[in-house]
Amino acid sequence: MNRRHWMYLLMLLLLPLNLLAQDSGGPKPNRPRLGLALGGGGALGLAHIGVLQYFEEHHIPVDAVAGTSMGGLVGGLYATGLDVKELRKVVRDADWNSLLVPTPQMRYQPAVEKQGWNSTFGNLALRHGRKFSLPQGLNPGEALALLFSRYTAAYGGISSFDQLPTPFRCVATDLLSGEAVVLDRGPLAKALRATMAIPAVFTPVVWDNKILVDGGVLENLPVEPLLVMGAKKTIAVRLLGPQPKARQFRSFTGILQRTVSVSIEQNEKHSAKLADLVIVVDTQEFTGTDYKDYEKLIQLGYDAAKAHSEQLKQFEVTPEEWALFVSARQTATRSHPHSGRIAEVVAKDTRFQENAASELRRHLGTARVSEQEVADAVSGIVAGTGVPSASYEWDDRSQGYRVEFLSRPDDRMLIRPSFRYGFSSGEPSRTELHLAISITAADAYKSRTLASITLGYDPGIRVEYYHPFDGSEYFLAPGLVVERKHINSYEGATRFSHTRDRYALYTYAGVGTWRFWQVRAGVQSGYDSYSDRVVIDGVTAKSHAFTNPEFTWLYNSLDSGALPRTGTRIDGATGYSFRDRSFPYMRNEFSSFRTPSQHFTVFSTAEFGTGFGRKLNYYEQFTAGGAGGLGAFRYQEFHSNSMITGSAGIFTHTRPLASLTVHPEFALWYEAGRFDLGSAGWNTHQSTNAGIFFPTRVGAAGIAVGFDERGRARARLLLGTLVK
Repeated sequence: MNRRHWMYLLMLLLLPLNLLAQDSGGPKPNRPRLGLALGGGGALGLAHIGVLQYFEEHHIPVDAVAGTSMGGLVGGLYATGLDVKELRKVVRDADWNSLLVPTPQMRYQPAVEKQGWNSTFGNLALRHGRKFSLPQGLNPGEALALLFSRYTAAYGGISSFDQLPTPFRCVATDLLSGEAVVLDRGPLAKALRATMAIPAVFTPVVWDNKILVDGGVLENLPVEPLLVMGAKKTIAVRLLGPQPKARQFRSFTGILQRTVSVSIEQNEKHSAKLADLVIVVDTQEFTGTDYKDYEKLIQLGYDAAKAHSEQLKQFEVTPEEWALFVSARQTATRSHPHSGRIAEVVAKDTRFQENAASELRRHLGTARVSEQEVADAVSGIVAGTGVPSASYEWDDRSQGYRVEFLSRPDDRMLIRPSFRYGFSSGEPSRTELHLAISITAADAYKSRTLASITLGYDPGIRVEYYHPFDGSEYFLAPGLVVERKHINSYEGATRFSHTRDRYALYTYAGVGTWRFWQVRAGVQSGYDSYSDRVVIDGVTAKSHAFTNPEFTWLYNSLDSGALPRTGTRIDGATGYSFRDRSFPYMRNEFSSFRTPSQHFTVFSTAEFGTGFGRKLNYYEQFTAGGAGGLGAFRYQEFHSNSMITGSAGIFTHTRPLASLTVHPEFALWYEAGRFDLGSAGWNTHQSTNAGIFFPTRVGAAGIAVGFDERGRARARLLLGTLVK
């Protein structure tokens, strides 16, 4: 054989090896295997995207990536095959406020916790465990888990994170052993949730026999896992956060935060010594919660990498080699159908698992549904049951979604405080502290004990045991009420105030155990004690026992109880009150909010009540007047046997004030009402109103001015809610 024949034969022998190297996406023989370690730091970790952007532009292939906390999130999503452009879109589209807020959002709360008697005005929620013990974390992380699921669902069937387009590891800390845990297999969404479980902020993740929290406690810059993965060269990206100042140590929280950060800094320094190159990103002007500044943080990461351009040149490859690297990543990138059935439901508690599976079947059926429908249904169960979080992934073998719910380790107590204050000349000042309490036992599915405690102007307590039947939409709800209500009337400038004390027991059966709606039918029996025998239109009010069989309805998709921007609320009841002077009744409250642009919200409200032509006693009449119902008039100025009121208006949204983070809301609205005054006939009144309001954690605070049909003005200070 001549020389040419030997050359052809050698090429044929080497061709399979060359193709294998290309298909595997592994390192080429002429360059070392490169690993990238991404450190944690909350929002500061978004700077990692800028580093990856520099790598993409300068053809620096990453053969393995490891991350902790936010570095784990960025690294994990990059490992699934996302490029920098796609990572930017993830960050831009994410609603970080809702992802990281420690309070359950009102819109996603179950309908049972939105009833009028236990609804709140603010967004503050205090979590406790059994006997008022502090919770495992302020935020259960359900929104984060679902976000991770959306981008990692296609990799549900892999046996190791080495099978990702870019091999990946993330680090968590096991509270039981006190050791760092390198996660290299299992549900990827659950692994990302574990590495981001900041102690005391997010609840831990139970994984086999481990209780996992943020890996930054022990290994915030995971270089060592890259060496175990076979990386010959390693680059670590370290985030330089705000430097401490002496004044921050004047409080125990400042001392605690610095104590934790010192530990993280020390383990970072140890890990950095193992890396061949450390890129330090100067993010001192930002904090770990500045997610809104993602563009600036990404640019800082890019600039930091650029500052090491001379050192990074050794890792650059030719355009041809880069094209092969990108092609290999794209080939290994998986996708999954964005619709399918629920193939498997997993939970530690067997009874919970059965109920959750039953409820998912009821809501989604057994046919194919969209991924968004799966995410909505899963988050609905999380909100309704109070478990820490859930995730889902696609299973190729069953061609469906596998859903896993984390277990609730203890009883859960949620206390939502809100505050109401109203002041205007010539009417009673009303101050109320309201506590809405929800207690769910550790072994319960959706059953819970609800309590409402009100202290102040109209004090009272109401307790209800809400018990859905397994995973069905039917429930039983017995309860009790003890309350005092003030009823005011006016003669000129003189105000008369009377009270009604109510003691009652009730039982309802109903349908609707999901987020937005429910209907009930039942009976309430008790005793009404009136402070005075008031005579109105020939009807004398006397203390007496009563029995009210009634039917109630509720639909509530509002996103806030104080200053909503979107959603609708319908809350009403109809029944027959058997008492010394029996009467039928119906009442209904309605409000709707829409935000056609980011600058303003339009809204409309209505309230309706009727005794169907009967003359009602003074304490049972429908009342109107004051904030949320003809603001130009005094509180409860109108008493009627039937009434209907309505309003329409607009909120304008502004930027935060220079020295504050609150957004003032300017409002303008018009109200009108018509009232059946018995023998005096029907009466109509109007009110035009303007105000400025500030959202607070316990309600909306502000000042409003209303003008009646004669041009008379009434100003009022408010804290609580503007509309019912």
